[in-house]
Amino acid sequence: MTRDRALRLYLVDDHGIVRAGVRALLRANDRLTVVGEAETGEVALAEAPLLEPDVVLLDLSLPGRGGIETAEALRCALPAVRLVALSMHEDPEYVQRWFEAGGHGYVPKSSAERVLVDAILAVVRGERYAPADLLDQLALQTEAPNRERPTPLTAREREVVRQIARGGTYREIAEALAISEKTVATYRERAAEKLGVRHRAGLVRWAMENGLVD
Repeated sequence: MTRDRALRLYLVDDHGIVRAGVRALLRANDRLTVVGEAETGEVALAEAPLLEPDVVLLDLSLPGRGGIETAEALRCALPAVRLVALSMHEDPEYVQRWFEAGGHGYVPKSSAERVLVDAILAVVRGERYAPADLLDQLALQTEAPNRERPTPLTAREREVVRQIARGGTYREIAEALAISEKTVATYRERAAEKLGVRHRAGLVRWAMENGLVD
């Protein structure tokens, strides 16, 4: 990313009013330019690679394909892109999941306007960004010896585990998620390795304990 041009931003949020507000805020800064926007992850994945933005701003609570899953796919399509979450959630667990999925910055929607610009400039410099209070809570949560740590699974791995726990076959899961059966098996194997389980029963137990299924 060069210093002699404006940073190219792409905005993904399902609320038009939010997009309009963020767009107006960003356009007030001559270092930033909004090159496109979308209201769903599916549209973003189709359009953003063609526009080659430097930074993508994502709402985590997107309909259909969620913000974290969309971010993971965008990282594959645009390896150099920087990803900043715009979230209504201020729980450090969400911050942890976002960074584990490959996100670079995390901005609660309750933040002051300047925070978003600071986050964008920070991630472009190669830094990880989140409000200091959230980072402090995250550090305490990670260091607490008797506290359950946030799950290391990606959003897609969690969904595959959830589908398995509900009794879905590889074929059924593949059709539901629009992926191949081989890919389903790969996600299952990765999830099992991360969770330290060897059999389906262990995945089902983990899914129940973590509220993925009843």
